[in-house]
Amino acid sequence: MKFLDICKKASKKIIKVIHHKNSNLFEKIDKGFGGDVSMKIDLIAEEIFIKAFSKYGNIYSEECGFIDNNFKKTFIIDPIDGSFNISNGFPYYGSSIGLKNKKGKVIKAFIVNLATGDYFYKDKNIKIENNLFYNKTYTYSLNEMILFEKSYANLDLCKKLGEHNIKYRSPGALALSLALGHRCKAVIFKGEIREFDIAAGVYFNNELNIKIKDNIILMAKKKKDFDELSRILF
Repeated sequence: MKFLDICKKASKKIIKVIHHKNSNLFEKIDKGFGGDVSMKIDLIAEEIFIKAFSKYGNIYSEECGFIDNNFKKTFIIDPIDGSFNISNGFPYYGSSIGLKNKKGKVIKAFIVNLATGDYFYKDKNIKIENNLFYNKTYTYSLNEMILFEKSYANLDLCKKLGEHNIKYRSPGALALSLALGHRCKAVIFKGEIREFDIAAGVYFNNELNIKIKDNIILMAKKKKDFDELSRILF
């Protein structure tokens, strides 16, 4: 199984669907397994990934839950990361796929921004940042940027950060933000922590300073930033 090739091919299919003129893509259907209201595009993207991966492993996805295909490996899938963004035309949304082995350990990860084609891939041997449509040389840096996902629901933490004159942005797609953790000053999240939201993103940057406690995720490149934010958040 060429995991990266399958992820890239499936992602391109989803992008093609998104850019097809279909006004029903953002129609709300029902609550998925993860508890969020699903849109038609969520279900279409999930079905594309299920067809791509079912012959290689079990599926655990945000919309359908667990599909037992009688394998020891399981694909952890968030078909559309950033549903609110995609339905409002904000170009920060994607897909997230992590592969767990029989011991339950993530061994491969793929996160893609479906709006730009940028993707992030990692296994035990290699870590890649590139684009689905052209070879990309990364020259930008987000060294001073803190991404605080779900800040709108955590005004207490917003106040604490404000008291320390700490600026942040809340782009609205957790897996993508975690995948950018090595480029940012830090990534913060507080809320319900679901495996399909974080499995791939955390694995992609698991060499960074990471703390997950009390429904809070903190990821930071530099130890001094990690320690400062830990004192504020925990």
